[in-house]
Amino acid sequence: MKPLPSIRRPSRALLCICALLCAALAWADGLDGRFEVRSADFSLREGVYHLNARLEMPITPAVRQGLADGVPLSLQVELLVERRRRLLPDANIAELVQRYHLQYNAVSARYVLRNVNSGEQESFATVEEALARMATVRDVPVLDKSFIETGPRYEASVRAKIDYGAVPMTVRILMFWVNDWHRESEWYTWTLQN
Repeated sequence: MKPLPSIRRPSRALLCICALLCAALAWADGLDGRFEVRSADFSLREGVYHLNARLEMPITPAVRQGLADGVPLSLQVELLVERRRRLLPDANIAELVQRYHLQYNAVSARYVLRNVNSGEQESFATVEEALARMATVRDVPVLDKSFIETGPRYEASVRAKIDYGAVPMTVRILMFWVNDWHRESEWYTWTLQN
């Protein structure tokens, strides 16, 4: 009789690599879809311009499930105000980067949206409420009216960047060809009425 060939178990390292690849593939479709600044404008109150913007974010069921499992979602809104000139390069009047961080808190069973710049926090019972609030930037103080002269033309531009999860470096190395956990919108530009 011939002895039966021995069956080797897969090594732990191979199992870990497979698990990381599966996790990376689950993240890969997370931010598919349209991502853009739908509208943006300034409101002037008490001599200060405030930014209001509405975003369309690519949130799939995989991202919703990831949020429920504790994977964070980060949003960065960039603003640039320039004085347009004919013969000279445009003058940069103001720049602002506003950051938001959304994560599920298992202890309170609520979604916590934190304004990283100010430290303010809001909590929401559902992921839909939290995402709707995250997609609405409102009343962010930007610029004192005294910086805007009467006469010259000013333009304001806004864009947004979104990051899904704190993707481990090992997953980034294994999935170097996929960048679906980070998205960036095009610039949305409008003329400032002074």
